Amino acid sequence: MPPTTPSALFDRVLARQPSLPFVSFYDEATGERAELSAKSLANWVAKTHFLLGDSLGLGPGSVAQVALRTDWLSVAVMLGCWSAGLSLRTASGPDDVDADVAFAVPDTVAECRDAAEILAVNPRSLTRSFGPDAPAGTEDFVAAARPQPDSWGSVRTAATAHAPCLGELTAAEVLDRAAARIGDLGLSPAARLLFAVPDEATENSAERLVDTLVLPLVLGGSVVYVANADPATLARRSEQEHAQLIN
Repeated sequence: MPPTTPSALFDRVLARQPSLPFVSFYDEATGERAELSAKSLANWVAKTHFLLGDSLGLGPGSVAQVALRTDWLSVAVMLGCWSAGLSLRTASGPDDVDADVAFAVPDTVAECRDAAEILAVNPRSLTRSFGPDAPAGTEDFVAAARPQPDSWGSVRTAATAHAPCLGELTAAEVLDRAAARIGDLGLSPAARLLFAVPDEATENSAERLVDTLVLPLVLGGSVVYVANADPATLARRSEQEHAQLIN
């Protein structure tokens, strides 16, 4: 039976190519570069899943707001939310939908104040906690997630095809939109895609999340995110990474 949710698609990628690079990230302003295989990413997906479900008691029917920069950790967070059965609130969704949990960096905490719980991510080092310097009114995401189990094999996905997934879209509708985009763009199976990252961490639209996260999963390929890059740099990274630049 073909996968019917983003979580099931990630499970397929993990089963088929666990050690190959799945997500790469460049910040041209700082020189930062990170590359994670599906297996390494799955560790953080699982930690997020168990933090949400076991520690916070969230699951199907709960809503998450992700106000993070597009990078490997935001991918892990969103996949962790989906695997736990949460839907993602989007910038283009209804304004009256309050989030049960939000993921934010210090600059986006204020826009997440309506969330019942705010998990803060340290933008200077995605795998380090804030220590005593976490923003007021938040919980340190890394400190809370690190003790959680990290085995994807122990994750029991709560998401279903007809449950809310992304804004007002169900998982089935998200996958249908991704399939339509693949046809429009003429993408091939297993393609490696490259996207420019917006200058600021922000809540994404449904359309952007379908492109930047769901397309690589449906294709069974991989993805490269590049921040703070001009068009010439994007073209160079696209050639270096053998990745198709998607505008």
